[in-house]
Amino acid sequence: MAARTPDANEIYELGKWIAQLDSSAHYGTWGMTRVCLETLTLYKFVKGLEFIGSEAEHFLKEMRKDYSSDDKPMENAGGHLLELAIRRWYGRLDEISKRWILSLPQAHIDVSKLTAGSKSFLEDEEWNTLESLEQQGLDEAASCLLFNNFTSAEFIALRTAESLLRRWYEKKTGNKIKRERWGEILDELIELYPKKSERPKELSLLDYLKERRNEIAHPEGISNPEQATSTFLNVIAVCKAVKTELLR
Repeated sequence: MAARTPDANEIYELGKWIAQLDSSAHYGTWGMTRVCLETLTLYKFVKGLEFIGSEAEHFLKEMRKDYSSDDKPMENAGGHLLELAIRRWYGRLDEISKRWILSLPQAHIDVSKLTAGSKSFLEDEEWNTLESLEQQGLDEAASCLLFNNFTSAEFIALRTAESLLRRWYEKKTGNKIKRERWGEILDELIELYPKKSERPKELSLLDYLKERRNEIAHPEGISNPEQATSTFLNVIAVCKAVKTELLR
């Protein structure tokens, strides 16, 4: 299983369980200590905190040999070994935490879904129609929203929309879009479908996308939370709209 990035709740829970382990190792029973160790083994799968999960698993395996009953009080030797391990953990966590950044997202969107990545906004079939660079682009846009980098979020999301619409057009018509530079694809699609009433439903957001592209391309253009959120969700809507054609 690939290690996942820790979230704020997991970091809080980690501190809580280490503190409980420290207490139970000295004054508690094996049952209390066992529960703490079992919980901490789950951090084997949390990026940067794998060492805690692995050591907890080792202690759990070794100490089970000496403690046959959950009601048995912790012995001095076992508690001392755990105390030494906990001191090491705190020392490493002190260094690791210096690389953690606290962010309070301002985007008007479900933060838990953003944290899970852009895939959480799409059905599996919709997600699977995206090329790897498009998936990566949406994930980067979601990450930018989490850290309040709104102009970057819009830029990357719009670039992903262009890639999708290029593929949609070429799949639908069998024709190639000649223009390659960022932004020119939207221009060409508008030239190909100048009348809104005659555009396919997949291009219902074309004018909006071009307007936001032009705003961001301006040297003084800076996105706000509302604009970045709207653009991200509209690009998600484009993903959903072009799915059927891209699956053919």
